[in-house]
Amino acid sequence: MKWMILTLALGLTSSFFFEVHADESVKPAKVEFRGQKESVTDWGNLPVESFLSFKDWKEESDIRDQVPEWEKIIRERNHKEIAGRIYQCVGICRVDHGESFFNGSYRTGLYEGDEVQTVGDSYAWIFLLDGTMIRLSPQSSITFNEFNIGIKENFISARVNAGNILWLSRHENSFKPVDVRETDISFFPYSEYESLPVTDKKPYIEDDLIELVSKPNTNMNHYKNLNEKVQANNKMTKGKPTYAFIVMPNSTLMGLSPSVEIVALVGGKTFFKKRSDETMGLEKNDDSPNDLFLQMRGYDNKTLNTIQEDTWITVDEKGRNYAQESDVRRLDVGEFITKRIPSIMHGREIFLERYSEFAFREKYDPLILAKNDGYRLWGALTSKEGEKKSDLELRLEFLKEYFRRVETTNLLASSRFKERLEGRGEKALTMEYGDYFYVKALHLYYQYGEKLRDKTGDKETGEVLNSTTKLLWKKMNGIR
Repeated sequence: MKWMILTLALGLTSSFFFEVHADESVKPAKVEFRGQKESVTDWGNLPVESFLSFKDWKEESDIRDQVPEWEKIIRERNHKEIAGRIYQCVGICRVDHGESFFNGSYRTGLYEGDEVQTVGDSYAWIFLLDGTMIRLSPQSSITFNEFNIGIKENFISARVNAGNILWLSRHENSFKPVDVRETDISFFPYSEYESLPVTDKKPYIEDDLIELVSKPNTNMNHYKNLNEKVQANNKMTKGKPTYAFIVMPNSTLMGLSPSVEIVALVGGKTFFKKRSDETMGLEKNDDSPNDLFLQMRGYDNKTLNTIQEDTWITVDEKGRNYAQESDVRRLDVGEFITKRIPSIMHGREIFLERYSEFAFREKYDPLILAKNDGYRLWGALTSKEGEKKSDLELRLEFLKEYFRRVETTNLLASSRFKERLEGRGEKALTMEYGDYFYVKALHLYYQYGEKLRDKTGDKETGEVLNSTTKLLWKKMNGIR
């Protein structure tokens, strides 16, 4: 028992590999995670006075002498696992990593604890290693708290700090082919070129000139390639779901493999909408849909409310009440941008095949997962009746209680601060929903549509003319 207390005092967050033995001669298995640092000293952030103090060193040394595995425990606590990678960034995507920050780009690794924010008029798509895709609109921010590999489920904990965030979990359904152009073309051309649609070029056949001028099947072929990639990756994922725990300033969403769009306004309301398979353009799934649960704020409020699909929900500033949103015109306009995104989904499948094999194994060896992949292995999310609760199930129970209390305290503090400002005749700055979340993307969508219309060429014959496609040809021939 004494060993356990000291272990907790040293800050061990996951004791999967460490057992408490009555016989002190029995030592736990030695585990080294891939990418783990050898040194336990945080050289960049040393408290100089305590570090050079003989008294403090002596007290810490006495404690550590009673826990032979103290160094390994601290190294495990400080080990951060990769949660995902930036798929594409347009503009400036700032990544806050510890006390430093940098501008992220294509394939930038994102670790647990990292915050990503889109500065100014920027957009970003982020790939999480379980196959989840997250889209950030301008002036939006999200923090990835945890990415845990479980035996039966994976687990993600994240906080939507502000802005417009689209969270799309991966489903194994095929996509319904539609012969309509994509909507989110702000990221064209993608760095992952294999995800782009391949133009359907028709061969010149004198006996079949009608076929030559007919509309190409580029969009349909793109969906065909996407579905083939999805089915191929399904052999790897084998239906393993992900439990998402999404914290917002005034509420929390949680559930298995959710697809939800969130608008979190700092100091204001929160809006969100759970998307159905039909809304996402997926083929109908015979299985029952996964429930999405909403947890409100309040120190004594432990109720989980089930959220219906395809309905915009609004949560008040204090996080105590929610209702169906009546004025959804601007919200629907913002949602339109991500209505058809086969190229993004194709890119997700490419990244999934490249980076995520370790997250979907049928059987796990904790030592191999740690040494070769750099991840801890957690238990199952739900335990059988009569069995001891697993570490992952206990973790979820803790997070529900922890964030409900912490965020409730934050809301109360901000509310009192706002009241004091108003009492002095000052106005508290709050975030409001505006077209800055989608106006650039919408403009590029219509602009791209005009370019496609120009390439239709002659209206009578359908022939593509140099005068509509070749800018150099137009200048050489004096056409303005």
